Amino acid sequence: MTDTIRLRIIDAAGPIFAQKGFAATTVREICAAAKVNQAAINYYFGCKESLYKEVFESTYPCISFHYEVTQSDLSRSFEERFYNLIEQRTKDIFATEISGWKAQLLFREFHDPTPSCGEKLQEYIVQDYNVIYRCLDEYFDPETPEHIRWKCIFSMFGSIFFYKKSGSLLRKIILDDMRQKYFKPEQIAAFAVQSFFVVAAPYRKQ
Repeated sequence: MTDTIRLRIIDAAGPIFAQKGFAATTVREICAAAKVNQAAINYYFGCKESLYKEVFESTYPCISFHYEVTQSDLSRSFEERFYNLIEQRTKDIFATEISGWKAQLLFREFHDPTPSCGEKLQEYIVQDYNVIYRCLDEYFDPETPEHIRWKCIFSMFGSIFFYKKSGSLLRKIILDDMRQKYFKPEQIAAFAVQSFFVVAAPYRKQ
């Protein structure tokens, strides 16, 4: 019963936080939606901020790069190692299902971060992208301007996220047989990496 009430509060609070934001949402609204009294909020979460943190954590997939060069990796080309890295990342992105109010709340934190959640999320994303930036030291000429590096990285991931977020649109444009045969995560990763290397080729270390 305890877990049921706790989850009911989280499920009720999520859509309200997503629509109105943390500051504009009242505990009274959450209680009404969850059909509980304020004592239940205090008992299970302590305060509105703690409830918000728990609601937000349910939206955030903790996926991170783990880029480590091992002795066996050194026998492969950088292109192979980079493709494997991006392929795994793409599979993680496609395996993560965030929709409805969870997606709305996550995007709210990206654009209007709260001190307790959004700033931490942005810091995490920055660290995540910096891992990719650093691993590309092996590829780019040291004189390559930073803005070129970032544009190459963002263009690659932008295309991957487009395929992920535009699934319903692609289903209307592309025939099912073609989509199921040629738009698998590993194929999208391969195309994104190929495009990256085409754009980045003029800046490759000699």
